[in-house]
Amino acid sequence: MMTAPSTIPSRRQLEQLAQGGALSGDGLQMALRRLGYLPDAAAWRRFGNLALLAAGSLLVLAGIVFFFAFNWAALHRFAKMALAALPLALSAALAARLAGQRAGRAWLGAAVALTGVLLAVIGQIYQTGADSELLFAGWAALTLPWVAAGCAPWLWLFWLLIVNVALGLFIAGRWAFWSMPGSLLSDGLPWLPLLLNAAALCAWEGLWPRLTWMRGAPYAPRIIALLTALCATALGIFWCLLGDDRHVAWRVMRYTPLIYLAWLGATLWFYRLRRRDIVPLAAGALSLIVVATVWLVNWLLDTWHGNGAGSLLLIGLAVAGMTALAVLWLRKTTQAWEHAAADAAARERGA
Repeated sequence: MMTAPSTIPSRRQLEQLAQGGALSGDGLQMALRRLGYLPDAAAWRRFGNLALLAAGSLLVLAGIVFFFAFNWAALHRFAKMALAALPLALSAALAARLAGQRAGRAWLGAAVALTGVLLAVIGQIYQTGADSELLFAGWAALTLPWVAAGCAPWLWLFWLLIVNVALGLFIAGRWAFWSMPGSLLSDGLPWLPLLLNAAALCAWEGLWPRLTWMRGAPYAPRIIALLTALCATALGIFWCLLGDDRHVAWRVMRYTPLIYLAWLGATLWFYRLRRRDIVPLAAGALSLIVVATVWLVNWLLDTWHGNGAGSLLLIGLAVAGMTALAVLWLRKTTQAWEHAAADAAARERGA
């Protein structure tokens, strides 16, 4: 049985037809417009409404935060708490009243953001002495039911960002304690951001075919994949900069290359052969270039102490060569995808 989405040509295929003379300029514009590759007036109107709604929400939240920052010393502690709690209650009430609508999700996002403002105000008033990561961890825990009920990809991305900040502050705040040589727990700390975001990416990729609200946001897995690539790159750079310490004073950190290569191989395999997305592939290639460059620089500093010009030349040639290979590989990958799509469409037309 033929499926409509698989027979729709891509924009690049239409442009190739126009370049080959099979389509005129007017025919190309008409095909792009009818297939939705060129937005019409209704699409621009929807985009404008969404952009203005997002901008208005961000400006209101920024106004509340800057109001506290400017008038902090002059406000009583009860006034501070009331001014933070009232907008939160109002946002939650409007989100409940407008549930299922775009404005309701915007108010829900405002409520999630204002929860963090309220927690920060309480922490500043009473000076509880709690660590900064506890603020973000409590923020994530308290808003998790709202985020789950909102069914909005951007809201989940914001929540994941809060969790990442909490984890980053936890690692930074306790690194001096856990980084004692021979400590097994310290070795696992740099792995946590990569493991967290990789798990989030796997969960998203596994759930989006089953949930309608996930399928309408192709940007979400790309953002999570980029965040995961950033964490993997930071982990690889950290391992490269350890030098000889990674073989002597560390127990688990010596296995970091295996974790990094496992992430890189899984990313390249899944997004090249299964879901076919060029953004995570480009992120993986860039991560490999950065980590390899840092390792090369570190190795040259240890090997060629007095030959700075030769080291710089070798590093430049290596970066240029790796970049050229990555671009060539990505271009061949996209061409292979286009040929596979064209062959599949031809077989379906013949059937």
